[in-house]
Amino acid sequence: MLFSQNSQLILRYQNIFKNKKIFFSGNIQDELPRYLSCIDKSLHLSVKNDFYEKKSDHPKKIHIHYNLLVSKKTVKNYNTLIYYWPKSKSEAKFQLYNLLSCFAIGTEIFIVGNNSCGVKSAIKILKKWTHINKLESAKHSILFAGILQYKTKFILKDFFHTHIWKDLYIKCLPGVFGYKKIDLGSQLLASTFSKHIHGEILDVGCGSGFLSVSLLKYSPNSIVTMIDNKESAIISSQETLSSNQLSAKVLSSNLYSNIFNKFNLIISNPPFHNDLKINFNIIKNVIMMGSKYLKKRGELRFVVNSCFNYDLILKKNFKSFHVIEKTNLYKVYQALL
Repeated sequence: MLFSQNSQLILRYQNIFKNKKIFFSGNIQDELPRYLSCIDKSLHLSVKNDFYEKKSDHPKKIHIHYNLLVSKKTVKNYNTLIYYWPKSKSEAKFQLYNLLSCFAIGTEIFIVGNNSCGVKSAIKILKKWTHINKLESAKHSILFAGILQYKTKFILKDFFHTHIWKDLYIKCLPGVFGYKKIDLGSQLLASTFSKHIHGEILDVGCGSGFLSVSLLKYSPNSIVTMIDNKESAIISSQETLSSNQLSAKVLSSNLYSNIFNKFNLIISNPPFHNDLKINFNIIKNVIMMGSKYLKKRGELRFVVNSCFNYDLILKKNFKSFHVIEKTNLYKVYQALL
């Protein structure tokens, strides 16, 4: 079994976890929670991933909670928190405030993360509620430990950022793409929308919901479905729709895993990173699988960095394609069945 650098640090201290009841949360990128020996364990995920989404029959059983937030009821039987620091500092703060508002005083806290993600800032972020100390660092990762000493409050609405774009209100939670500002690539894609777009539309990787509400502004009679594999994105999209008095279906889906019908148009601003690593598989899957979820004469319209070329894969999966808008940084592809 291959474990991440963060999990390897935890394994060095596996003997101290044998008599604990552990609650795992954060950016978990392997199956260590299944294999770490302890009295009882539970796992909280806010992002669908291949390690846990389809492995309910795995011999190493673990309680899995898939939602945005945890509650006091969810964690009441656990005396230890192991938190994997994400790449976004604002997302870490958001998640830790929620977690620590639910755990009892005296809970043992272990935080592990990569230096490049700013895990060292955990000391400052948590100083009002616990003093954490470095246990060990290795291969650019650090493991901290401490004990919860004071309770904190968590209010979800305090964490939303609101952006205004062409009279639209865009609501975004930490860790969701576009949290700090509306992405220029998304703006370029939205600039190609017009009143001529109609029918059933699928927004793949909807994030804050910016693309869908931009499209609905031009074409309010369109039937829009929005999907994302991240719970914070689902909540953000729902808030964005509500703030603009618009309607669409918002679903949790790992790409097309929860989609069972076909559309006239698929729109997307797909990422080319998986966590901290460059990974083009998501974009490739959006293209290759997208043709299966389009109706006859359907269209895929997506935006990518100008320096990347997807002509070959588009040629294999679509009858025709064009770049319909371009800047020095981004370009918008239109592919037709």
